[in-house]
Amino acid sequence: MKVLLVNPNRFLTPPTPPIGLEYLAACLMDAGHGVRVLDLCFSEDAQADIDRTVTTFMPDIAGVTVRNIDSVLYYDNEFYLDAVRDVVQYLKTRHGLKVIIGGAGLPADPQGILGHLGADHAVVGPAEGVINDLLTSISNREVTQKISWGHVQTSSPCVRNADGIDYKAYYKAGGIAGFETHRGCSSSCVYCIEANSPVAFKRTEDVVQEIRGFVESGYRHFHLCDPEFNEDLDHALEFCTALKKSDMGIQWAVYMKPANYNQKLFRLMHDTGVYLITLTVDSFKKCALYWTDIEKIIFHARSNGIRLAVDFLTGFPYEDEDLLKWSLDFFRRLQPDRVNINTYIRLYRSLTIAKIIMEDEGLKANLQGNTDDAAMIRPVFYNHIHSDRLRELIAGDRLFRIEGLEKGVNYTRA
Repeated sequence: MKVLLVNPNRFLTPPTPPIGLEYLAACLMDAGHGVRVLDLCFSEDAQADIDRTVTTFMPDIAGVTVRNIDSVLYYDNEFYLDAVRDVVQYLKTRHGLKVIIGGAGLPADPQGILGHLGADHAVVGPAEGVINDLLTSISNREVTQKISWGHVQTSSPCVRNADGIDYKAYYKAGGIAGFETHRGCSSSCVYCIEANSPVAFKRTEDVVQEIRGFVESGYRHFHLCDPEFNEDLDHALEFCTALKKSDMGIQWAVYMKPANYNQKLFRLMHDTGVYLITLTVDSFKKCALYWTDIEKIIFHARSNGIRLAVDFLTGFPYEDEDLLKWSLDFFRRLQPDRVNINTYIRLYRSLTIAKIIMEDEGLKANLQGNTDDAAMIRPVFYNHIHSDRLRELIAGDRLFRIEGLEKGVNYTRA
């Protein structure tokens, strides 16, 4: 089949290359399919670009990626699905194509998102392991269900294919290339759609070779697309050791969680060009050892000359102001480079935190946003910490930033 893969994501602060489509394109090509990637990120006329591509390529089917439902943040929230729906419906009505959707945003509510977009099929999770079988079933008209559950293709992984992605434009606009060392996350965060997802590690030599391809094209600045780099300490050490031996002279930014680390890992991260760590922290029912790990990680980063920003989610149900005050004092004492505070918790219907809140009428009084949307496709937030009170507690301390008041990500602020 001839497959058109479309990136409808036009968020520009910063723009993010569609890495998932690059992996998927390689997998499809390896199976003998014809593939064209249409990246609409910088498009000035999406419909005209779709018309031009469909006319020249003449695809049999289209795949559209859904990277995010919305910008997740309460302040100045941007809802993306309506623009994605416009692309899906244009492909269907103007060009008569069946549309498969996939991407990182799907696990939030596969059925709800499928219905909102009006697509024909959805793949939830990594599509590489199921897409070719799905295409065969569609071609033979044997599909019995609209939603398929993906998995990582661990044997004979396909080489990433970036044809159709203008990385020069991304870098010029402040975006950078990404790479993955694994998929999935074993953590059980009650607010995260990636929690408890199956973990599969990529072969270190494949990832290093992937990075080398970008370096040879003149790109040396990267961010890691793993949910958290230190999912497994041994794998992280193996990757950093191989990357150091490659001597490619890159710089890269990572996300980490307060677990699975030692001094050697931080030395290797420094030696391989890590300049920024974003440490994901939340206050939901944490024990003392959790905060001890945070303290040690901040110390290790500082002693190895690596900047560290904390993304701190707080204000969970039944938490009081004393915990918030304690947390602020904790970070003031440790002095990471920045603490981004978010007290608005984005709810999705499938999340544990949403179920806790919806079962307590007292908590439901703290819902904000599109509260009439029971499906929570349109943004619904929980918040019981008034913004003015949060500003009072921060007291002008420049260590803290209230998340969402300005656009951008940590690697653009470093």
